[in-house]
Amino acid sequence: MTGAYAASFLPTVLVPLLPVAAFAVMGLLFLYVESDAEGEA
Repeated sequence: MTGAYAASFLPTVLVPLLPVAAFAVMGLLFLYVESDAEGEA
């Protein structure tokens, strides 16, 4: 299932990491929003 392009390994590496990356981004965004809301109040 490898493509004919140079970085054919990227989908195999990125697909398992996508949910982890999305969870990390959501967590960081949540922490940023919460800390910002506390500063305004």
